Amino acid sequence: MEKSLYIIDDDASIRESLSFLFSTLNLPVQSFTSADAFSAAGLPAHVLTGCLLLDMRMPGESGLSWFERNSTTYPLLPVVMMTGHGSIDACRRAFRHGVFEFFTKPLDADRLIETVHSAFAESETRLQDWQEQCRVRQLFGLLTPRETEVLRELMTGASNKEVATRMGLSTRTVEAHRAAIFSKLGVSSLVQAVREHDKLNSV
Repeated sequence: MEKSLYIIDDDASIRESLSFLFSTLNLPVQSFTSADAFSAAGLPAHVLTGCLLLDMRMPGESGLSWFERNSTTYPLLPVVMMTGHGSIDACRRAFRHGVFEFFTKPLDADRLIETVHSAFAESETRLQDWQEQCRVRQLFGLLTPRETEVLRELMTGASNKEVATRMGLSTRTVEAHRAAIFSKLGVSSLVQAVREHDKLNSV
């Protein structure tokens, strides 16, 4: 899905001015009057990329409250919070939940443009990490329960013979499992298999 700039602000003049500003920079822009309208748009939350400009104070649920509830719902979409009534406490709350940047109104256009470009770059990094995570999980999903068990034993540094003894298998059976594991993971050594396994928790 194409990266876009999403703007949520109940002030029509803010939405229009920001939409115009970023459209002149050839960035796809979508604007919404409220966080509820954004949520109701049916966009695929887990794969949205680009940047979200979110007004902190709006009628109904505030942007900050909405963000706190949904901070993990849009993992690939950096959020830039905007407010005309900033406070240190609100800023801390926003950053504690992972906001990318915090702006007070009136907005500094040059700094905002720079921040949005940085957010797009961050979104691309998150997307690549997510794709790598999907790739690694898919590979390890190919292993049978017994192959997974053999791999865990091998990763302790045990030899094929030692793994066979621990698991009550023949050495030849362990060797066959090891070969199948390497083939499914697309690796040629245990070191490479361990590196792939480490990515399960690091990406």
